[in-house]
Amino acid sequence: MQTTISNESITFIMTDASLQEKILEGLNEYQQANLTFHVVHTHEEIRSCLELQQKEAKKYSSQQSKYIWVIDERDQKLAKDILSFGQASIIAKESSCLIKSMDQAIKHYPCLDLPFQQDILMTVYRNNKPKQKEDLTICLDSYKEFNRTEKDIIYYLLQGKTAEQIAEQTYNSVHTINNNIVKIKRKLNVKSKVEIITHFVKKNRS
Repeated sequence: MQTTISNESITFIMTDASLQEKILEGLNEYQQANLTFHVVHTHEEIRSCLELQQKEAKKYSSQQSKYIWVIDERDQKLAKDILSFGQASIIAKESSCLIKSMDQAIKHYPCLDLPFQQDILMTVYRNNKPKQKEDLTICLDSYKEFNRTEKDIIYYLLQGKTAEQIAEQTYNSVHTINNNIVKIKRKLNVKSKVEIITHFVKKNRS
């Protein structure tokens, strides 16, 4: 049984035009959604898409309008620029499981592909680094709204771990980890893993 969302708008922005056909063939589940494709090459084209993404984010919820960027995994600066303009999922075009990554990017929107997670999360941590080193696990004990599993996940996120690495550390499936991350985001009223990190790092500073 396929699940389709007819009123969902999904915009794919990529630097490689040849990926469009592959995406259309692989994402049959979303054929009833409103799919749009943009191929960008110049700084002006990228800027235009970023401004559109920012504008749409103010008008629609993340469940109505989603932006999926497919870029070179070496372009970490562009990934940071994308996130500074609003919510988006970012996928590495070199991914060996591109369609699977695309599916995750839509279902767990917004999300970052593995090549972009470590650098961005560590940047957030460096920018909010506490003046005195503290044990963040002790601070987490006071958060009664989180269960033990959620606290463990938060702890590993604060170490810059990816969902796959957390799954390995905690002997859970990646699916279980991602589901718990969604619950954490709801409890904190935030929309991304980056915001989870920022929340706790800032709390640790105060």
